[in-house]
Amino acid sequence: MTDNREFHASSIEEAVEKAALDLELPSEEVSYRVLDEGNTGFLGIGARDARIVVEASAQITEVPETEPLESASAETDAVDVPEPEPSENAATADSSILSEVYGESSESEQVQAPDELLVEIRVLVSSVLEAMGFEARVEVYDAGGFIAADVAPDNTALFIGQKGETIDALQYLVNVSAFRDRPFFKRVVLDAEGYRQRRVEAIQGMAHRTARRAVRERRTVEMPPMNASERRVVHLFLSENPGVSTESEGSGDNRRVKVSPTS
Repeated sequence: MTDNREFHASSIEEAVEKAALDLELPSEEVSYRVLDEGNTGFLGIGARDARIVVEASAQITEVPETEPLESASAETDAVDVPEPEPSENAATADSSILSEVYGESSESEQVQAPDELLVEIRVLVSSVLEAMGFEARVEVYDAGGFIAADVAPDNTALFIGQKGETIDALQYLVNVSAFRDRPFFKRVVLDAEGYRQRRVEAIQGMAHRTARRAVRERRTVEMPPMNASERRVVHLFLSENPGVSTESEGSGDNRRVKVSPTS
C-alpha cells in the first residue's frame, strides 16, 4: 500500500535528509516531489520551511517474509549482483560496531552473562512475542559488549514498527525485566534480520553527508532529532573526522546532533 508522507525543513536538501533517515534509505534513493521550496524571508520575517512529499512504500523495514536474510540486509535493488557470503570477520566487525553503540561501559563488557540469564531472556522475549501475536524464533547469546537477542518473526515490518518504535519499546521492557534483581547490568539488544546494523549504517551515511555539507558550506548543520543510541552513532562515526566536531543540543524528542566545521 502506497503511503505518501510529507517532510519539511529549512531547505529541500535537509528535508530529503530527514526523509532518508526516517525511511532508512540513502538520500539519493529517496523519490520525492517538491511542494514548497521554502523562503528565508527578509531578516527572518516571512520565512517558511521547504516541503517535500515522499512515497514511503519502500521502507527498508518492510522485508518480504520469503526474502533470505542475506538479501534483507541490502539497501539497494541491485538484485543481479550476488551478495558475498558472510564471514566470521564481518560478523565480528558488525558486533564491534553495535558494541560501541550499545555497550554500557567497559565493566559491562567484561561481565560474562551466565547461561541461566540467557535462557531467562529468551523465555521472556518469546513469551512477550507470543502475547503480542507473533510467531518467532528467538536466539540469545553474549556478544561481548552486550547481550544479543535475535528474533526471526513472521512479520518483520510489524515487529520493528514505525521508525523502530515497537522493537525499541520491547527492548526497553526486556532490559528492565531481566536485570531488575541482578547485581550487574549488561544491555540486551533486540534485533530482527539485521535491522540494528542497517540502521547504524544508514545513520553513518547521513552523518557522512552532513559532515561534508558542513565543511563545504563552512557552517554548522543540524541533523534531524534522534534518540540517544542514534546520536551516539553520529558522535562515534564523526569522531574520526578531523574536519568536523559534534555536539548534542535540545531536549526530549527534539534532541539532535549539530555538526560544525573545525576550521
